[in-house]
Amino acid sequence: MSEQLLGSSPLRLLPISQMVLRGAATLRATTRLKTPDAIHAATALRENCTLFLTNDRQFRTVAGLTVTVLEEILTA
Repeated sequence: MSEQLLGSSPLRLLPISQMVLRGAATLRATTRLKTPDAIHAATALRENCTLFLTNDRQFRTVAGLTVTVLEEILTA
């Protein structure tokens, strides 16, 4: 089922580049994000994502990242 969802969506898997890792290190130094979250955020920023869907409000501390908290949408 999850393979069908991924195959029929515009989601892309991206390799982690040195530039993304540098961005993640900066985010770790300036926010309270943990390393995996910082890598996700840095990747989203690098790729100019227009939507970052999460249930973790901590991502809102990332400047320039358009964050939508799923729980807030579902309870609205």
